Amino acid sequence: MTLDDLQNRLTKLQFRMGRKHRFRVWRKLEGMLRMNEALSRALNRLYLNASEMGKYPNRPAAIALREWFMKDRGGVSFSEAIEGWVPTGELYMIRAGEESGTMVKSLAFIQQIGAKAREMREAVMYAVGYPIFMAVLVSFVLWTFGVNLIQNMRRSAPPKVMAAMGGIASLSDFINDWGITIVAGVIALCVLIAVTLPYWRGSLRAKFDMIPPWSWYRILQGSSFLLGLSALLGAQVPLKRALEILEEQGNPWIRERINSARQEVLRGRNLGEALRAGKFNFPDPGVAVDLEILSERADVGSVIEQVTDEWIRDRIDMLKGQAVIARNLGLVVVGGTIAWTMMSIFNVVGELSKQGNSIQNF
Repeated sequence: MTLDDLQNRLTKLQFRMGRKHRFRVWRKLEGMLRMNEALSRALNRLYLNASEMGKYPNRPAAIALREWFMKDRGGVSFSEAIEGWVPTGELYMIRAGEESGTMVKSLAFIQQIGAKAREMREAVMYAVGYPIFMAVLVSFVLWTFGVNLIQNMRRSAPPKVMAAMGGIASLSDFINDWGITIVAGVIALCVLIAVTLPYWRGSLRAKFDMIPPWSWYRILQGSSFLLGLSALLGAQVPLKRALEILEEQGNPWIRERINSARQEVLRGRNLGEALRAGKFNFPDPGVAVDLEILSERADVGSVIEQVTDEWIRDRIDMLKGQAVIARNLGLVVVGGTIAWTMMSIFNVVGELSKQGNSIQNF
């Protein structure tokens, strides 16, 4: 591999990962094509815009647009020109729009999917972040009071003073002996769950998918699946082909679910029936029932879009509600821990006062 090849790969990766700049290109290109501007001329004008009239030709967006423009002039299709520059999902959407003559619609769908997917990711991170933050906060409080304070007092305090501490002393001993081991075990468990989320399959996983944190992953992947499916159907891609496209670009976990639905579609079932027949609870049992009723309509693409939008809004509200509950429970636990510790300290102070008074009387 030459240095130029390596630099080209890094530039492609940078553009592929730069969602903000990439979506800016899609938004401008959509508007230009909507005004019936030729693709070649639009790409050339976008290159001049991204490079500031050729002043910064080495920007990733400028390099990408220049290459797309040159390939378009050479007779290469747009979907082939952008291959490697954009995520697989966007590539399939543009290819579908190119084949069906709905390129403008595909570019609009890509932006809509990106915005809704971002909202769902933020909601999931919101729901995950609060429990993690509260767990860290409780651990910090227990370690500060239970180990740093109590263990230091234990070295010099008489037995009666330690007895006045009550259960906090036993908890301090437990944290001192097992605290690091428990924290390491929890971290290892979280890593194991995170690593196996895209790979663990089967009927047992389908049951776990109904409880956090597996349900959060199901919601996130299910929303992406429904958004992609509605966009492909809106671009006039047949349902069977749309499922094939989504299956090709998915991880092992989602491929198992899409493949099951696709096989049922091939047997003549509608989308809702196909999703429910697999018994994977994917993307959601309620959505499958809704789609079973509504999939017989001719405008199935718009139906799926409406169902998806409603479900995403409902899931976002649910995740935010879970985060609020986690926050409130965490505050109660933290407050209770601090109150319990302070009561133990007051008992110690009272015991020390008694002993001081006894010495003075003696």
